[in-house]
Amino acid sequence: MKISSLFFIYFLLINFYFVVLSNVIRNTILPGYNSEEAPRHNVTMGHRRPFFVIGHMVNSLEEVDDFIEKGANALEVDIEFANNGTVLGTFHGAPCDCFRGCFKRETIIDYLEYIRDGTSFADSRYKGKVNLLVLDLKTSKLRSSAKKKAGLTLATKLWKHLWEGVQPQYMVNVLLSIGYVKDKNVIKGVLKYFKKEETRHILDKLGFDVGMNDPLEKIGRMYKQLGINGHRWQGDGLSNCVRFLVPVARLIEAVKERDSQKGYMDKVYHWTVDLPHFIRKSIEHGVDGIITNRPDNVLLVLNSTPYSELLKVADFRDSPWTRFIEPMLRNDTDRNTEVLGGGENEERTRHPANFDPSEITAFWTE
Repeated sequence: MKISSLFFIYFLLINFYFVVLSNVIRNTILPGYNSEEAPRHNVTMGHRRPFFVIGHMVNSLEEVDDFIEKGANALEVDIEFANNGTVLGTFHGAPCDCFRGCFKRETIIDYLEYIRDGTSFADSRYKGKVNLLVLDLKTSKLRSSAKKKAGLTLATKLWKHLWEGVQPQYMVNVLLSIGYVKDKNVIKGVLKYFKKEETRHILDKLGFDVGMNDPLEKIGRMYKQLGINGHRWQGDGLSNCVRFLVPVARLIEAVKERDSQKGYMDKVYHWTVDLPHFIRKSIEHGVDGIITNRPDNVLLVLNSTPYSELLKVADFRDSPWTRFIEPMLRNDTDRNTEVLGGGENEERTRHPANFDPSEITAFWTE
């Protein structure tokens, strides 16, 4: 049996254990709970950090309804392209997160129009409920010459099927997430389209992200080269199947750079985090949002003490491009791994000295 198959079976067994354990973990989040690792700060209710509960892999119309109804105020969707750069629609494929279907898909027109019709008009079903659409652009395997076309064709579809004819106050914000710095020509294509006079106002609704754990300094240089000075998110993480193996040093560094106001990142998010114990840990690191398969679990944590005093679920009035600098719960413990299990006194499991997180990233994303 191949080593990759053994890894996959191991991850499934571990995550089954976590699912069984999650109900026990849930019981630790009660009103009046105070984190021993993250002291409370004096913050007024009017200055709570807007928090983004980002539904993960929302690739079908049915899942759009499901995630919004479970409380997600943002949706992450995987966008597939043809080899020549033409945008096709939504699709992830295998491997994907544990306990999720990998193969749901929609055409790009059907998906964008469903989002537009459901959110962007006075009588829309989900009016005011979706702040942000995160497009995970699957362009890393395209030839370099096709990437700029990918950006242009995507921008055309966004304009024609998501934004055209919609009043600015009702337009959904879109975060374009390329995989790596090497995919920057996709962003160039998008910017070329929207810098035209008739669509230039759309730039207020666009943000940018490099999602697959490139070095932060390298990403910062890319933004300088592209002349992008705002609307920049920074994510860190990996599949929920390996949540317990992923170091948090890069995440903590991104938060520190955001708070110093010297870093490029205006918002920092963590992915993919499903269990209440790990959600608490992510929040205590100071993130602005979490990509999750379980928005109900994220809301459970956000509505508990002390988090409810310092955070609020972002609504349509909260810009996803505004850097929020405010005292916050903070757990800057830089462990090599997160805690395995979920109790408060369990032993910490550490990576071996020669552990390379990029090996897991490569396995899970190829």
